[in-house]
Amino acid sequence: MNNDTITINGFDLSEVIDIIDIIRPVGNERHITTNDAPLLGVNLQEVRTGAKIIKVKFAMQYGNGMTLETAKHKLAGIFNTSEAVKIIISDEPDKYYMGLVSGSVDMENITRLFQKGSFDLIIPDGVAHSSTYKRFDNGQEQPDKVVFNLVNNGNVPAFPVVTVKNNAENGYIGIVNTSGAFEVGDRKEADTETVKRSEVLLDFRGDKIADGLARAVKNSSVTNSPENLNGTSELVTVAGKKRVRLREQFSGTYNKSYSTGLSWEIPSDSTGQKGSLNDYIFCKLVYQLDSVAQCGFIKVTVTDANNQFLYGIETYKRYNGLYCGFNIFATNNNNDYNFLKTLDFDSSSDQNRNPFAKTRGQFEIMRNDERVQVYYNGSHYNFFVPEIRGKKSAKIHVTIGGFHGKVIIPHLYLDELMYRKDFVSVINDLPNRYPIGSNVILDSENNSVTVDGIEKAVDVVQGSKFLSIPPGSSQLEVYCSNWVKTKPTVKVEFKERYL
Repeated sequence: MNNDTITINGFDLSEVIDIIDIIRPVGNERHITTNDAPLLGVNLQEVRTGAKIIKVKFAMQYGNGMTLETAKHKLAGIFNTSEAVKIIISDEPDKYYMGLVSGSVDMENITRLFQKGSFDLIIPDGVAHSSTYKRFDNGQEQPDKVVFNLVNNGNVPAFPVVTVKNNAENGYIGIVNTSGAFEVGDRKEADTETVKRSEVLLDFRGDKIADGLARAVKNSSVTNSPENLNGTSELVTVAGKKRVRLREQFSGTYNKSYSTGLSWEIPSDSTGQKGSLNDYIFCKLVYQLDSVAQCGFIKVTVTDANNQFLYGIETYKRYNGLYCGFNIFATNNNNDYNFLKTLDFDSSSDQNRNPFAKTRGQFEIMRNDERVQVYYNGSHYNFFVPEIRGKKSAKIHVTIGGFHGKVIIPHLYLDELMYRKDFVSVINDLPNRYPIGSNVILDSENNSVTVDGIEKAVDVVQGSKFLSIPPGSSQLEVYCSNWVKTKPTVKVEFKERYL
């Protein structure tokens, strides 16, 4: 008898048998196929390494026959496995085998109560496995990869378990060594895309009109025609709403109309670009008479960076009467302008008839390069203006004025103004396959891929094969998407294996 023990699938055989001897061959059976050579020797066709066979000799000695037979039944149950199970032999505590009992287990009766037998353990994969993983987490970061210098002290290839913790969004993982390449994800997956979006760059809606007045450059507005900008703009509250008007002037002699101007430079968009060929302007004006003798105007205009007039609108009344003009105009490139459309409206206090009464007043202007659309009083009006093609809008102006010798309209207000730049080309961050903090495990032991514990075989790139680590020293390279800003944290583990 010796002191060796064998544990099969967690059961220590020393509970039922005494080990006499354990016979392990050097290596495994080698199957060599040859054919005759023409003159001398043979031609080598194929060399295969078979399973490992471990022969175990044992004895069973009990006080009575019933106990002996009961122990034999128990032993038979332990041996009765349909797949390879974990086998540990006490003289190699740092290793284990994956095997099962092969063939019959015949017993020799030395005495009725003392019997000897033997059995064969077949090890299908032919190797002993290290009981612990060898771990490498000291990969060297290079611009395009992480490189591991590995040492496998086993005498056959080992199967690595590579854990990748993504410290930034990532769309691709590739591992490469002398045994081949294994890839998951999409090497071409992008982190960003260029998209078009709208950005509100000026917003003076609601009570924010006060901010609009504060931010405006005073009396520098540019319109379709020169104006006498000698008036003062002021903030007033009418009917519970903040509005901007021209402060009335009762003295002085004016050869031209008198007015006040507000100008805003269109801010840079989120990409730092100034100017636009794609504008959206929302505005609310009040143009409401108390008397047919009252006159005045409000103009909303757009200019380029050189203060050259491009396009705009005006509400306008110079003579007695209730009817006013809503004019849409644009440059003719000859320091003058063309009327694109003139629409009359009733400027009385009738809220149902006056589109610019105190409770109404909204309109919008949309520009797409040489195309201009105006929404007014429930209808859209479209215009083709080749004169402004390619000329970027840079400033927005509001001019409020009266005429010499005429009574100014008392309800002549700028209520709201908003400017939006459309079709801004911005870089959009795409949600990627492997988000920050995710753990991807490439397991060559079990031929599996998991992401945060969820099986992801679908991520495996066609043509990939699970890697092995050759005996001795070798390198393993880990790649990720080329746009990843922070390399992942990578851990390589494997169990050394021995013939």
